[in-house]
Amino acid sequence: MPDIVIIARGSSDPRHAADVELLADRVRDRVRSGRGVGACFLDHHSPSPDDLAAELRHRAVVVPIMVTPSDELHTELSEVARRLGAGGADIKVAPPLGPDPRLLHACEELLSAADVRPSRDTGVVALLDQRFGASDRTAIQRVFNTGQDGYRAWAVASVSDTNDLEAVIGQLRARCERVVAVPLSLMDVRRRRELAMRCRDAQVGMVPGSLATTQALADLVVARSA
Repeated sequence: MPDIVIIARGSSDPRHAADVELLADRVRDRVRSGRGVGACFLDHHSPSPDDLAAELRHRAVVVPIMVTPSDELHTELSEVARRLGAGGADIKVAPPLGPDPRLLHACEELLSAADVRPSRDTGVVALLDQRFGASDRTAIQRVFNTGQDGYRAWAVASVSDTNDLEAVIGQLRARCERVVAVPLSLMDVRRRRELAMRCRDAQVGMVPGSLATTQALADLVVARSA
């Protein structure tokens, strides 16, 4: 009977559900005995919020695996809370994951796993698969600025907005000899491959791997569920 519910967007790629379940497993390893962890999806995959509602009896915290808030997301999560609480459970919705230093640490884990080492010649572009406003970019950038001790610069780009990625890469290239890309959103395999090709066209390498494999993302989910 879960009292922590990870909520994620689904995907037409069935492997995406395995990534979310891997994250749920890492969260289970971190929480105290007696706390249950479940996951459900807004679309494509099961279980849906309606499916999981049957397992909820008392209080549960919903942790959305999205980075930035939006009016649309707020509406979606309010509806998710209603559906999850249909059986009488008391549902609390935690804030989105960002901005938080642990997102930076998750990106650093993926960079390290790909053998990309901090260098004053290297800039990092973090790929966020959401549209976001200027205030969100500023807030995330403020967190990333704390990580510039090893790298020349960090920047965040919305890959959902036309030309934003290319513009941010251009800005980094003006300051750095080398630019590498790293996912900042939990993306499915197909989306990561698509973005890797887009980065390659801009002569930038994108590190492989999913944020779901990182210790820092699991730590952040646990913190949001407190």
